Amino acid sequence: MSGVLNIFQRSETSRKACYTQYLGDGDSKGFLTIKEAKVYGDTEVEKLECVGHVQKRMGTRLRNILKMSKGIKLSDGKNISERGRLTLKEVDSIQHYYELAIRKNLSSVEDMKRAIWAIYFHKLSTEDNPQHALSPLGEDSWCGYNRSIVTGEFYIHKHSLPESILLKVKKVFRDLTEKDLLKKCLHGRTQNPNESFNKCIWERIPKTVFVGIETLKFGVMDAVICFNDGYVSRIKVFEALGIKPGYNTERALLIIDNKRIFEAERIVNKVSLEARNKRRSLKRKMDKQNLDEENEYQAGKY
Repeated sequence: MSGVLNIFQRSETSRKACYTQYLGDGDSKGFLTIKEAKVYGDTEVEKLECVGHVQKRMGTRLRNILKMSKGIKLSDGKNISERGRLTLKEVDSIQHYYELAIRKNLSSVEDMKRAIWAIYFHKLSTEDNPQHALSPLGEDSWCGYNRSIVTGEFYIHKHSLPESILLKVKKVFRDLTEKDLLKKCLHGRTQNPNESFNKCIWERIPKTVFVGIETLKFGVMDAVICFNDGYVSRIKVFEALGIKPGYNTERALLIIDNKRIFEAERIVNKVSLEARNKRRSLKRKMDKQNLDEENEYQAGKY
């Protein structure tokens, strides 16, 4: 963790600034290193959580419950994962709505907490016992029940989960609605830009290949200019070296940049997003099947 510590320690001399916030995932050792070093004396560095990592905790913990509860009967005498109960698809759905609850309520921890618990009680609701008091009202509400009150349309509680399952996962909701955690998510940012930049570096200098310090510096600097200003920025480097790039060189670099933009737009496209979600869901289903097969053929089972 000496790398991140060096960045903070030299910030005052090289940047004339103090980095008072640290954005990272929950298990980051870098922040602990900075905190213990007290790089700015009495000025503390605030830890911010990556929203992307936080929302994944919901899915991870629910999937762990699925795994640990396999073959165990719940209070209603049924298994946790069956049709109409807690499936991998249902876990993905809850994780998605948990993320939306965070991102749509960045102005208030209380609103964020209320929106998350609205998911829980929405799943707990039945025809005989609707519990949608925490869900938003109005025609544009995501809650079909509350929306039906305004529009008059017929609503059936088809997205409910049994009470036995919701009791099983209640602690997860409690833990992931703690004020200290949600307060660190009010910024609404993620580590995605960092991950994207890291990828640019690894493409030039694979982690599995040893290189000298000069090669390392060259690769990082090339990653920086391409990440910030595109591949066409290499033209300025050539010119600074006294090299006049030809037409084909400039055209090739421009094509690379245009392709990157096209790919970025495609990725955020709704159709592509839905397709990726389906592929992820299918992969998790296949992983579950493989796990079931492994359990089926354990040594000494028969």
